Amino acid sequence: MENNTSILPAVQSLLPQLGREDTAAIVTHLPRLKARLAHLSAAMPGMQHSIAIKTNPHAQLLRTLVELGYGLEAASIEEVRRAKAAGCPVNQIVFDSPVKTRHEIAEVAYEKGMLVNVNTLAELKRFPSDATCILGIRINPQVHAGSPEMFDVSKNESKFGVPISQQSDLIQAALNYPVNALHIHSGSQMQNLDAQKEALIGLREVAIAINTQSPGKINTLDIGGGLPSEPLQAQTKMSIYGAMVQEVFRGTSFKLVTEFGQWVHAPAGFAISAIEYVVRPDRVFIHLGADFFMRDAYTRARPFPLAVVSAEGVLRQGEERPFDIAGPLCFAGDYLAHKKNLPGDLEENDLLIVDETGANTYALWSRHCSRTVPSYWAWDGNSIVKWSERQTIGF
Repeated sequence: MENNTSILPAVQSLLPQLGREDTAAIVTHLPRLKARLAHLSAAMPGMQHSIAIKTNPHAQLLRTLVELGYGLEAASIEEVRRAKAAGCPVNQIVFDSPVKTRHEIAEVAYEKGMLVNVNTLAELKRFPSDATCILGIRINPQVHAGSPEMFDVSKNESKFGVPISQQSDLIQAALNYPVNALHIHSGSQMQNLDAQKEALIGLREVAIAINTQSPGKINTLDIGGGLPSEPLQAQTKMSIYGAMVQEVFRGTSFKLVTEFGQWVHAPAGFAISAIEYVVRPDRVFIHLGADFFMRDAYTRARPFPLAVVSAEGVLRQGEERPFDIAGPLCFAGDYLAHKKNLPGDLEENDLLIVDETGANTYALWSRHCSRTVPSYWAWDGNSIVKWSERQTIGF
């Protein structure tokens, strides 16, 4: 059912607390979350780790991250406000929206210590000369770090950042404006760490070139995030990447900031749904589809670990056969998966457990068909508590 500690006790604790309307539920697995964060801190010690809000913006989850000592990365002014509402210290908030309005800039310009990265050189002109935020320039490193096409933000035609090929313009802008930071983010789910190393070296060299002309001008480097989620028992890519980052910046005095999201959150959550219909020989209908798994329905589905329990919480372990898993929405592409092996003795009111759903699921909830968002829970290893009630979408 999963790669590490069994989640069956969490499921069995949850089931008696679900009401008649709770045809599905979303859960954060706190021990896994804490283990993931601890591994990140061990792989990259001494850095500011600001976790990407967009990956999972649940208010209580954000508060939990802050209580554990981590910062938050905001991709919109609304996320900046969520970070502040979660109690995140301003100096651990990173604001990265690529399309900031003048009004939004006025809201953050005097937030002392907040890292605000501009997406274009033209954006620098909108900041007051006496801004107290830490002003950074996002650089497009123009490498291909192996991210899927849709999530590759460092190709030549990317909408993100100033191309590193415009190095002279970058350096001049940093010297002319109150810039104290540089930022790169090569893309989500990076596979090619050699290319990412090239990007990090390029970032370092631009910072050194600026500081050669104005000593100490650049003191902060935001290296983004973007590693694919790994099985819980592996976690090797983060260790490799952390060692690489330390090698590239060894001997420098830059403050380093990261913005990981999916790598942190993906294994730290699971969801359950009632199996409403079993249509022989090979299809089941559940209550989570492209509303919760929107990215997976519209692009390439992730290989979520699956299991089935009875309504009493007993794990079904019968002989397996392939099923298509259909969601509740009224369009033909609403499938969680095709030809996935499940126990052949499925029944109505059994529950499908979908593991490793902590990233880019709740955050992307679709309004299609106006379905309500399931209740949200947290498992601490011993007990389960409700973080939020079932929510009705407001249009």
